[in-house]
Amino acid sequence: KAWWFGNPDLYPKREELLAALNRVIERHPKTTFVCVHFANNAEDLEWVEKSLDRYPNMNADLAARIPEIGRHDPARVKRLFIKHQNRIFFATDFQVYDRLTLGSGGSGPAPTDEDAAQFFARHWQWLETEDRKFAHMTPIQGDWTIDAIGLPPEVLRKIYFDNARRLLQRSLPLPVARAAFIADDFVPDGKASNAVWKKAEIIPMEYDSATGAPRPELSTSVRLLWSTNYLYISFEAPFTRLTIFQPPDLRKERIGLWDRDVVEAFIGSNAENPTSYREFEVAPTGEHLDLAVEQPEKDFAWDSRFEPRVSTDNQAKIWKSEWRIPLASLSDKPPTAGTRWRLNFYRADHQNKAFLAWSPTLNNTFHTPRRFGVLVFAE
Repeated sequence: KAWWFGNPDLYPKREELLAALNRVIERHPKTTFVCVHFANNAEDLEWVEKSLDRYPNMNADLAARIPEIGRHDPARVKRLFIKHQNRIFFATDFQVYDRLTLGSGGSGPAPTDEDAAQFFARHWQWLETEDRKFAHMTPIQGDWTIDAIGLPPEVLRKIYFDNARRLLQRSLPLPVARAAFIADDFVPDGKASNAVWKKAEIIPMEYDSATGAPRPELSTSVRLLWSTNYLYISFEAPFTRLTIFQPPDLRKERIGLWDRDVVEAFIGSNAENPTSYREFEVAPTGEHLDLAVEQPEKDFAWDSRFEPRVSTDNQAKIWKSEWRIPLASLSDKPPTAGTRWRLNFYRADHQNKAFLAWSPTLNNTFHTPRRFGVLVFAE
């Protein structure tokens, strides 16, 4: 009885409640609403679509409603999901208390871990395949079959992850990057061809710095190594067309290098002064720039003596940049295993109007130290 609200003498009709919800959404256009259970109306796709069309601040999650959505024409559902791919969130109503709850509860035997694995597998099956007439993930909700909708990978990524990340990005922990230690130094060749790079983890940089919007088609791989003498950084960046200064001038640093395609690293070693850091930029041409930042001042005469090298594969449409930076230029106190500095990576790709960040600043400047991630010098 506690979950039954069908008595019209006590409760308003569900249509009245849905209309009331939409009035609230309309009244607060600057508030983001994530409406659970596919906007509380999974049996009426037309209503859900019209509501999403009308209210740009309205979103819908899938929690415990794939059994209902899956009864509709799969082509119709797929069109809806692709149309509103930026505003649909993966969710399950999976709960862990003294027993597991797989979407909906019940008084029968407690679900097992194997049941939980099957529960999630049915979600993947529905979202990712074209399978037809298979059992849904929550039998307690009804004895029927569902048809999968086979979403494309770029849409799946948003529904599974990116949409939620965008919603929560201002409260997410800052990212952590680990530089792997190497005993012997080497000279960069611009191709990151030294086998020692296999020790380094791949750090993806693929979010718009100002908005946090994903740009997976431009995902740039960054890797880090360190020795007792240097910090090594490599970038691998896909491109469609490079925007560069012509002709390049490798005899001197170019102020304003950021007005063309570059990769950048901002590194701060002084935990007590977050507005003190060092900025490094390298272009596909090999032009480079380094400066010392003591906000609001910038010292362009500062010279770290870092060594950048670049290479471009025009057939594969990838350009690479590989650096080594003397640690002595970054701090008077050399790092040891476990030392933590502040760090952010950026990339400008003007052809695609992309200004990426490893840790998005969520404003219109890269110079936002409070949004820098963490660099850990690993063993």
